[in-house]
Amino acid sequence: MTTQPAQGDTAERTLEAGPGVDPGFAAAFDPFADDVLADPYPAWARIREAGPAVHLPRHDVWAIGRYADVREALRDHETFSSTGGIGLRPIADPVEAGLPSSIDPPDLERYRRLMGAQLGPRHLPMLGDMIRVRAEDLVADLLARGTFDAVADWGRTFPVDVLGDLVGLPVQGREPLPRWAAAVFDNFGPDNERSAAAKPLLADLITYVSEVVTRENLDPDGMGAKVFEAADRGEVNEVEAMSVIMTFLVSGMGTASDALAQMLVLLAEHPDQWKALRENPALIPGVFEEVLRYDAPVQAFFRTVVRDADVGGVQVPAGSRAMLLFGSANRDGRKWADPDRFDVGRNPVDHLAFGSGAHSCPGQALARLEAKTLLNAFVRKVERIELAGEPVRRLGQVSRSWESAPIRVVPV
Repeated sequence: MTTQPAQGDTAERTLEAGPGVDPGFAAAFDPFADDVLADPYPAWARIREAGPAVHLPRHDVWAIGRYADVREALRDHETFSSTGGIGLRPIADPVEAGLPSSIDPPDLERYRRLMGAQLGPRHLPMLGDMIRVRAEDLVADLLARGTFDAVADWGRTFPVDVLGDLVGLPVQGREPLPRWAAAVFDNFGPDNERSAAAKPLLADLITYVSEVVTRENLDPDGMGAKVFEAADRGEVNEVEAMSVIMTFLVSGMGTASDALAQMLVLLAEHPDQWKALRENPALIPGVFEEVLRYDAPVQAFFRTVVRDADVGGVQVPAGSRAMLLFGSANRDGRKWADPDRFDVGRNPVDHLAFGSGAHSCPGQALARLEAKTLLNAFVRKVERIELAGEPVRRLGQVSRSWESAPIRVVPV
């Protein structure tokens, strides 16, 4: 992907120049339609077939869905900029909105240093024992119950308890955080019924942060207090400190919750894969990677194209909005053999579910540790995982999650 001189005055003229593009499909396609949100992968396959970059007139956005092109765009912030927001609709002040993910280097680097100091891989081994004990306790409780919900009792419980304590949040009142995080992601889509429904939840999140996530209420030994200490040292200002803490709460409790619930559902739906995992626990580190590849918790983020770009021979003009399809890239047959098959032996560590480059997810090491620890506890104690009812899909604007997913476990 290379920048090019301006070629043509309109997105439509540029689209016609692209190889293999089907203008009829592109003109009618809405990536935020209910049927697409319920199962986006057939649509993403058509996007990949249509071309490296496909203009979607309905939302005036360029969809980029092939693995190599998405990865390169993520790593080229000078062309595909996050400044102004990573949603479809640009925002005026991403820091004020609590979104350092919408800031490019070099300004981003001080945020990354601060987040890495709390959530980086070298700081996680000391947390291993605490997370292991909590995982063992949760698994024991779920086994005693026999039937539970993968969302309410697993996905939205473990990350909230672990990260809530790490940040130093009061125990009372933090239970809605995954739902509030989902509302943040819904606000990244178009102005529609879903974004309207997200607004009161966003207001609840802002109220919680302003009233509860304060110096006085946070545990002095937690990550939140350490962020405020960094502000006292002048490394960030107060608004920037709050945006870092907001990132902990939204990314750490939103996508992690969704991915952990999806992991359990997929293992229940694929008993052969659960059997393979039980027979070879050495596969555990790669299972979460395959879950993330197979059904990414965040399907897309957006960028502003700040200079004319060549995406696989398609000219994307400066000033355009680009939709980087993580979910599509992770199912691209150019990258993955048999991409629509869930395979716990694959270990796809170079998937794009956590992004890539400067804006890769700062909490990914913690999410991996949580998933690996939970699976270790499960493999030793659970013989079978089964669906105890029909899972109910939550239709998010850019995210993939379940509203509920009844699970039955049979102990060893």
